[in-house]
Amino acid sequence: MSTSAAIRPRPRFGRGRLAMLGFVAPALVIYLLMVIVPSVQTLQLSLTNWDGISAGYDYVGVQNYQDIVASGRFWNAVRNTLILGLGSALIVNVISLVVALMLDRLNHAQGLFRTAVYLPALVSAFIMATIWKYLLNYNFGSVNTVLRDMGLPEWARDWLGDSSIVLWVILFITCFTLGGNTTLIYLANLQSVPQELIEAARIDGASSAQVFWNVTWPMIAGAVTVNMTLAMIAGWVIFDQVLVLTSGGPGFVSETMAFFIYKVGFGEYRAGFGSAAAVVLFIVVIVSTVAANAYMRKREIQA
Repeated sequence: MSTSAAIRPRPRFGRGRLAMLGFVAPALVIYLLMVIVPSVQTLQLSLTNWDGISAGYDYVGVQNYQDIVASGRFWNAVRNTLILGLGSALIVNVISLVVALMLDRLNHAQGLFRTAVYLPALVSAFIMATIWKYLLNYNFGSVNTVLRDMGLPEWARDWLGDSSIVLWVILFITCFTLGGNTTLIYLANLQSVPQELIEAARIDGASSAQVFWNVTWPMIAGAVTVNMTLAMIAGWVIFDQVLVLTSGGPGFVSETMAFFIYKVGFGEYRAGFGSAAAVVLFIVVIVSTVAANAYMRKREIQA
């Protein structure tokens, strides 16, 4: 073989790369058609007065965005979304970390308890909300029935019809649904912490709290970032629970941004206005998630 033949450059795209491109192309096409194109179209429709049914529509510029800013109903949905999003993220992560620490210390039947903790995550949010809707029914729900049988009829409440507590009920149900995955992620990271570091800290006289904050916590910082990010994203787009439990009621008290978009776009035939609200929700999710992720990544480096 000649020297020139030996150093001949390879084709830029070999058979392997072409094969990889062939495997990726179908998924990429589907992603473009199902995600990118509708997203761009949503941005376009947000500048129109389309009702979601008519074949034609007129461009109204930023009028929909101005109406959103002036809408008290929208800001109520924003407030509810912040409460449910941030509240569920914090509560779920704290409880899941505590449960993971307890599971990590178990010497027997850890698999059984791990399965029990994860079971709620196997049920869809829609089904879970349906179950809770029957449990919390004022007249025949199990919760009020038990309270009455215990001689506490004054504690029985219209859990899903009382505007002063309905949002907190939805927050509780949301946390109950999201905890399984989060717990397992924490448990997997806890079990990857080198035991040599923990034993060395204990030999040096560190208490259990000192071992956790100075050894365990820095080692699971990555898991905290992942779980907080996932929980926040799930909290921002809460929809199933509101749809099943309250349909945004009583009145508009329990509407979230995701449900608000659905209601005005499909229920009130204001697709242009709903599209503008969807664009706002997208921006909120991106900005808050990126900011929170950057902050937590910085804390990882410091730890």
